[in-house]
Amino acid sequence: MKTNIGLVEYCKAQLGKPYWWGTFGQKATKSLYNQKKAQYPQQYIADDFEKQFGAKVHDCVGLIKGFRWCETPASKPQYVKSEDKDVSGMLYDCKIKGAISTIPEIAGILVFFKGHVGVYIGKGEVIEARGHKFGVVKTKLKERPWTQWGVPYWLEIVDESEE
Repeated sequence: MKTNIGLVEYCKAQLGKPYWWGTFGQKATKSLYNQKKAQYPQQYIADDFEKQFGAKVHDCVGLIKGFRWCETPASKPQYVKSEDKDVSGMLYDCKIKGAISTIPEIAGILVFFKGHVGVYIGKGEVIEARGHKFGVVKTKLKERPWTQWGVPYWLEIVDESEE
């Protein structure tokens, strides 16, 4: 069972890790770099990728997929084609959603703006894989242009005391 509390724990464990476009929690290696650079050449122009080898890497939607496909925050993800969604697909999969102005105070729900997704962790804070320049960071909800929130159908919302 994948819960909102588990999602927050996973995201907290990824703080400070690098952002690599098209990744979902794999270990950064030369092989992965070469594969992703061939797939997305315009996203792999920085000169610091080699320094990031060995780290677990994600893009924004990959942060959520990494949680869904890993047993633990440190484990290797197991790719599931039928669950592979882009940001709009992930928003579509939200059974409950609303305008950001109506966001409930529930840690572990998703927040969206066009082409980007993050995880609300409560108390006005979000964890997001923000881009290669930033990596996985904690930001303030009000300081970013979030427009919607949502709960995907596969995420069970539990109270922290139940977990």
